[in-house]
Amino acid sequence: MRIISRKLALTHLAINEITQCSEKDIDNILFADYFNEEGEHIEYTNIYNDSIQEFLLNYFIDVRLKGYSNKYLQQFLTALYKENFSIVGDEDILEICPCCRYLTLTSRGNYDICPLCYWEDDGKSFNELDNYSYVNHSTLRAYRKKFEERKLELNNIPYKLASSIAE
Repeated sequence: MRIISRKLALTHLAINEITQCSEKDIDNILFADYFNEEGEHIEYTNIYNDSIQEFLLNYFIDVRLKGYSNKYLQQFLTALYKENFSIVGDEDILEICPCCRYLTLTSRGNYDICPLCYWEDDGKSFNELDNYSYVNHSTLRAYRKKFEERKLELNNIPYKLASSIAE
């Protein structure tokens, strides 16, 4: 069995994800997220520039793959290299999405959008099932039902399911 750090496993997955993006996808990421420390957009001429590639790698590791479980990374590497892997390193500490109940949110009630079910977390309680959410244009109960139907189509969910629902 191969042993690999979480950071290196995320790097492998990030490279895989980046290589599957079209130039337009990359350009959209850079247009939306490529800013300097003062918050000003940085101009770029070539998406294959080393500094752009480093930004993309860090963006995927820190943003797009945030919260992916070590189990998912292990399965990815095992499938890629046809060898068993063990991941060493702590998983990200995330909050429970009130809709899908997976650990996907960096904080609660800050209007973060769950990358799995796309519920926009407006801070409502897990138990407020029938209160209408204006940002989601739905009740939590209806949104959960839609996610449960869609969940059957998802093959391998990269996030951990919360073991308990507590606020």
